[in-house]
Amino acid sequence: MSIIKSEDSNKWINALVAIAAVLAGFIVTKFADQLGAWFDLEAKVSSFAVVSQGLGVLAGVLVFVVVLKNSKSSSYLEEVYNELLKVVWPSKDATLKMTIGIAIALVVCSGIFVFVDFVFKKILSFVY
Repeated sequence: MSIIKSEDSNKWINALVAIAAVLAGFIVTKFADQLGAWFDLEAKVSSFAVVSQGLGVLAGVLVFVVVLKNSKSSSYLEEVYNELLKVVWPSKDATLKMTIGIAIALVVCSGIFVFVDFVFKKILSFVY
């Protein structure tokens, strides 16, 4: 059973855009803080922290509005959602079996590399 339903497309798309907007706001805030540290803007601009956070909020809101109002991006996200509905997700049992298989293969490959490394160390210890 999938948690994704075709009638919930707007909810999921809006959530994705909101997450992207929050991420953009966070990045702009951190970038403004870094610029403040580089150019000593904290001493030159009163309440610089409020200004940098305001820039982050403004960037987040701007990203949210621009993405949702742009018809190309909205239709693209709708197409991506419709393709996501077609994905057949593996069952819990299949996922568990694949995970165990990968772990076993990883242990075998690691063992081979450890053995080869040991052999080369012994060969090089005879040479040097």
